[in-house]
Amino acid sequence: MSFTLLLLMTTALMFWTGWLWSRRKFYSLYTKLPGPLGLPLIGICGKMMNTERFLKTLEEISVVYKSPCTTWLGTDCIVYISDPETVEKIFQSSVCTNKGHPYDFLTTVIGEGLFTSKSPRWNAHRRMLNPAFGRKIIETFIPIFNKESNVLIRKLSEIDNKTKDLYVILKKCVLEAACQTTLGQKMDFQDDGSKEIINAYTCVLETVIGRILSPWIHPDALYSVTSSCKLQQKAKNILNDFIGNNLKRALLPQEAEKLVPSNLHLNTNVDECDDIRKSKSKIFIECARAHFENGNLSFGNVVEEAHAVIAASFDTISTTVYFVCLSLALYPEHQDKLFNELNELYPKNDEEFFIGDITPEQLEQLTYTEMVINETMRLYAPVPVVLRSASADFELSDGILAPKGTQFVIDIFNMQRSENVWGPKAKSFDPELHFAPTNDHHPFAFVPFTKGLRMCIGYRYAMLHMKIIVAKIFRNFRVLTDVKPSDVEVKGNLSLKLVNYPYIKFQKRV
Repeated sequence: MSFTLLLLMTTALMFWTGWLWSRRKFYSLYTKLPGPLGLPLIGICGKMMNTERFLKTLEEISVVYKSPCTTWLGTDCIVYISDPETVEKIFQSSVCTNKGHPYDFLTTVIGEGLFTSKSPRWNAHRRMLNPAFGRKIIETFIPIFNKESNVLIRKLSEIDNKTKDLYVILKKCVLEAACQTTLGQKMDFQDDGSKEIINAYTCVLETVIGRILSPWIHPDALYSVTSSCKLQQKAKNILNDFIGNNLKRALLPQEAEKLVPSNLHLNTNVDECDDIRKSKSKIFIECARAHFENGNLSFGNVVEEAHAVIAASFDTISTTVYFVCLSLALYPEHQDKLFNELNELYPKNDEEFFIGDITPEQLEQLTYTEMVINETMRLYAPVPVVLRSASADFELSDGILAPKGTQFVIDIFNMQRSENVWGPKAKSFDPELHFAPTNDHHPFAFVPFTKGLRMCIGYRYAMLHMKIIVAKIFRNFRVLTDVKPSDVEVKGNLSLKLVNYPYIKFQKRV
């Protein structure tokens, strides 16, 4: 054996030994909280590459191993969590506010907005944008939510028989409202022009989760030569043009004059768009404008925050409302209870459809409607899994330390369906059983918007918007489907999706 080869092998062995030694705390953690070991270098990724298997694999871990337990995703040490006690510790800890490393792949597309940014940047931006999501400001959005929900009712009434396109129809409705309440810009997306934007957001979600579950393309150099990267870059350019150009019109009018006309359908009624912004003095765009003008936020910062707000709100809300429609079609007895509540508050009149304005006072009275939405989010968590990263050593339980850099996988989907947490009927759809005021489930057993120090900034916005859409749909229509509960197959993504979207029929209430 030549001296050169021997030297190379010795050097490689030294680096390998040094790398293993630097990770000794992770290996020690595994011996104390053992879980599935997986394969060298890829861990359990082999079982999770298929998004249809992702949540099933996590469910298997939750059944076989006690939470919390340790496993490996690529070379990352992962602590899997599906019990509310540990979830509470993570969400309430100041050293676990940062999102997990895999979110870095989303950051490369939509930037470091509130959804992906790390402390201390996240703390500073959250304080700046909090006023735009206060209760009083959100209640000023009710006229927009009412108006766009009425457009949705008209669209649903035009469906001749049954449709597989409900999810897309809902996305158009929610995206339109999100753009108006965030950018102060009316788009008329429900009538035209949103397909390219929706497809771009869908592409981003699918390519990011695909990369997260494939550790061999984690390095940028390897990912850059894949077809997935090319698709992602195209989607990124579409979204950056869409958000950036609209923000330039609002914040940099001198730059807006240089913009090349877009093929995206935008409402060019300047007076109408100005009215939206002026009537909502603290909406996101005006809040961001103040910080942009005093130098606290750069234009790039505002673009990234707008990306986060629009993407998170439109995807989460449309996903939840879709599953509300599907769940109530599957369980008509609960749909009837919901209709009775709505019919009492909004009795039948001479109009063909109920398109009246729902007021803040009336929203407070929609108690069963809220239970239905919560039960839907319990069974079909819109964000099924969240990841957090330990910025310092963190004590889990019984003195066991998770070392700095540990990645926590919080399995919201399976925790919210666990019989250990929710009882023997955990997987049944029963709003009153699980969300009646007398129910005493653990406060962190239901976390669709997470909780604690990094709770979703838009949870009030989402709940108010969803209640209005759900109330309008089910006051006007009976929703039907031919599938059975056992036919519903979900798949893991950054947000919950179905393997196959069934036909859904809207029957006008007489």
